[in-house]
Amino acid sequence: MRTVFLTCFLLSVLSLTVSAQEIFIKTGINSTTYDFRSANGDKLLDFTPGMGNSIEMGMGFPFVPKIGMEGAPEKERSYSPNWFKNEVSLNLDSFNSFGGDQNNNYSWETTYGGVTNTLSFLAHIGEVELGVRGSLGLSGMISGTQVINSSRFPLKGKDDFQGLFAKTGVGASASYPVFQRAFLNLSYSYSRNSRLGGPQEEQVRFLSHGFLFGLYVQLK
Repeated sequence: MRTVFLTCFLLSVLSLTVSAQEIFIKTGINSTTYDFRSANGDKLLDFTPGMGNSIEMGMGFPFVPKIGMEGAPEKERSYSPNWFKNEVSLNLDSFNSFGGDQNNNYSWETTYGGVTNTLSFLAHIGEVELGVRGSLGLSGMISGTQVINSSRFPLKGKDDFQGLFAKTGVGASASYPVFQRAFLNLSYSYSRNSRLGGPQEEQVRFLSHGFLFGLYVQLK
């Protein structure tokens, strides 16, 4: 599945690089809790957050440059002299969590892949770029396993985990230039992934805190 993910990303790069101003890759970890509720909104199980891996690859489209006193864009920095940016990315996230009761222990290990669109409002303090981010996305399950005590069961075909999941998120980021056309980025996000449609008897949501470290490279 990772090969398919990378192939899709490369095809996207070939088709969109003409208009993109930068490309990036990020990797990191997330802490995820499952919010598992009945149709009435009653919580069905208490969960403990689980750690998972995340990877994000995509393209950035900075625009709306800051204007200096003479009416020209600022040139004191070698990267992103803008206050607003749009990013389109492919994402691969492992959402894991744990739960149980007096008689049984449960754990869930899932991997979801999808596409995310992120808008960032930017500010600069010297060479440091700070951003406030909001994101929307769609994803679907690539693999999933449920463990009950010592028994493992595939989640493929389980309605609670199948279909499209809508992602909404907010976060913050900080970047610092390391080369003329490259800069390092550290970002934090809080996201909620909810299933779209399907049976309403039970609903599972992923509530996730993510920390990603990445590299941006300017193309223009």
